[in-house]
Amino acid sequence: MAIIVQKFGGTSVKSPENRRAALGHIAKAKNMGYDVVVVVSAMGRMGDPYATDTLIHLLKTEGGGEVSPKKKDLIMACGEIISTAVMASYIELQGFKTEAMTGFQAGILTTADFGNAEIIKVDPKPIKEKLREGNIVVVAGFQGQTEKGEITTLGRGGSDTSAAALGGYLEAELVEIYTDVPGIAVTDPRIVPEAPFISKISYDEVIAMADNGAKVIHPRAVKAAKKFNTPLKVKSTFEEDGGTIIGPAESDLTISGIPLQRNLVEAKFSRADKYNDKETEKLLKLSCDGSVYLDSTGASIVLIDGEQEKSAKILAEELKSNAEFYHDIAKVSVVYKSTVDSRMLNKEITELFLENNIPVVIHQSLNNCSKFIINDKDATKAVDIIFHRYF
Repeated sequence: MAIIVQKFGGTSVKSPENRRAALGHIAKAKNMGYDVVVVVSAMGRMGDPYATDTLIHLLKTEGGGEVSPKKKDLIMACGEIISTAVMASYIELQGFKTEAMTGFQAGILTTADFGNAEIIKVDPKPIKEKLREGNIVVVAGFQGQTEKGEITTLGRGGSDTSAAALGGYLEAELVEIYTDVPGIAVTDPRIVPEAPFISKISYDEVIAMADNGAKVIHPRAVKAAKKFNTPLKVKSTFEEDGGTIIGPAESDLTISGIPLQRNLVEAKFSRADKYNDKETEKLLKLSCDGSVYLDSTGASIVLIDGEQEKSAKILAEELKSNAEFYHDIAKVSVVYKSTVDSRMLNKEITELFLENNIPVVIHQSLNNCSKFIINDKDATKAVDIIFHRYF
């Protein structure tokens, strides 16, 4: 039978009503003849009893000091394990045969980077064996184990990454990412309520959107799906139709995304000598968007979160550099397909900003994305005027 992987986020499994909505999608796939693998996140958000943030808070409260990354991963993995047991039991009570698995029982092998581990490979045999027995297999997302058997977690968006990697190694026909929004919108609907949801979009377009602040799906998950050429579908748990298909085919839009990152700090590093490759790698690691920008003086600039300012000062000392910090910075990015004339697009947007009195601190274009660093006070206005220029 063809395999389908369905991932359900924390809000989709936090209550009986939401689990019932998730069950509708699971049962539909099973009744259509698919072998079904369900990947779940921890139940709910901060404050809910079994949410990951709640468990971390418990550990910090009890410990009172610094928590070792290995112990932190151990407790963080519990949220998804609880969710897996609850969801598998719920599905079984509705008449389906189920098997609950932790990430490590499911064959997910990772690096030993506790808190942000990378998946090295997945052994598909344990899951395929349970599928052959007629089970719906429910897997705890966000986790795996090292070669030494140590439990690890996969960092932000880890359950999406688990689902995409499992889909690839299981040669699934489709990976569905269920969430509380009906797909991927051109921009944040909280900024532009009329922003449309996209029916289809390429891996590269979504990776660019996710790398630059869009939060519907993590770039790691999309990269994992691209590696295996596995289609992803992002859709709402609470709606039957709609959704966004992510695959090799590009969108039909001139601009496919306008992601925004706010409340950033511009860290400007300068010295007489240029930075070598290893030094540039250190700057990239500090950066919150994986980019190093150059200004007109030749200084290297990275965007950081405010809490990273201390780390940036330490790095400046290590690099024997002068460091200047500018607060209240935002970055609006414009993502487009490969056939778009990026030079013309950049010219139009720069003129649009000029007409609307929005100063551009730095501008950079790379592949299918143009990035404009601006003052935070102009952030929502910038997104709004770009959207209404092209839609």
